[in-house]
Amino acid sequence: MAVLAGALAGCAGASTPRTESGNVAAAGSPGGGLMAGNDGLVAINGTRLFVHREGRGEPAIVVHGGPVLDHGYLRPHLAPLGDQLELIFYDQRLSGRSAGAVDSASVRLHTFVEDIEALRAAAEAERVHLIAHSWGGLLALKYAAAHPERLRSMVLISPMPPSSTQWQEEQAAQAALLTPTDTAGGGALRTTSAFVAREPAAVEAVLRHSFRSQFHDPALAAVLRFHVEPDYDRRSRQFGYMLPDLLTYDVRAALARVAVPTLIIYGADEVGALIGGGALASALPDARLVVLDDAGHFPFIERPDDVLREIRLHVRRD
Repeated sequence: MAVLAGALAGCAGASTPRTESGNVAAAGSPGGGLMAGNDGLVAINGTRLFVHREGRGEPAIVVHGGPVLDHGYLRPHLAPLGDQLELIFYDQRLSGRSAGAVDSASVRLHTFVEDIEALRAAAEAERVHLIAHSWGGLLALKYAAAHPERLRSMVLISPMPPSSTQWQEEQAAQAALLTPTDTAGGGALRTTSAFVAREPAAVEAVLRHSFRSQFHDPALAAVLRFHVEPDYDRRSRQFGYMLPDLLTYDVRAALARVAVPTLIIYGADEVGALIGGGALASALPDARLVVLDDAGHFPFIERPDDVLREIRLHVRRD
């Protein structure tokens, strides 16, 4: 998933976090607000992140793509793992239902990584599995390099590659594959009065359409669901502070010291399967690369049974 114009947010401060229903989310002590099945805003690392827990078993933090999207497009497809793992879904800083304004100095890769570590601590989990998609894959890789002792395993689904050079190569390759059929209808969606007014449903429709080209079967993009806040544009602009990090990152050397069992999954149509996939598999000492036919950037939608089977086998191995 290409990095989109957008951002994650959180409000630090003394105000008491509240859930969408208006209930206070307990966040005054480790684990507060992170009870299984409880949706709510939780004070995490100087901001407020929307968190949802479900399932049972070893804890697994799910890191969504985007940025400035939310965990909702992943949850229906990964929820079946809840019979084996306790799934901790969250919306990243400036994303989804999380707080929508942050200090610009916090919109950096290392802050997003430390949000994961703070979330792990709040969940009172000594070690966790990380399940990450797309942009979230880069956050997982950075986390693994910084906190390998806190990981049981990683699952990287269509992750960003381990260096900014390879990321730009993937972006160029993806753009070269676009056809008029892929983009048809996008212009009309962007000229509607609802989109001009940035009504959330219209923004969601444009996002959904923009991902059609990243499916083997573009019609399946219709199942994507995103939570869009009315201030989506402002969140997106804030994310611009991340650009220096995205243009200069390279975690390949650091990954050589990460002996964490890692499963890497791509759809065969995904350009990253040829560019970043091999680089990641080579950089990580204990990695297994799986490439699924008839799938693109969202293999958990196009090949759900295969993705779930591979993840189940992987976490059992750990």
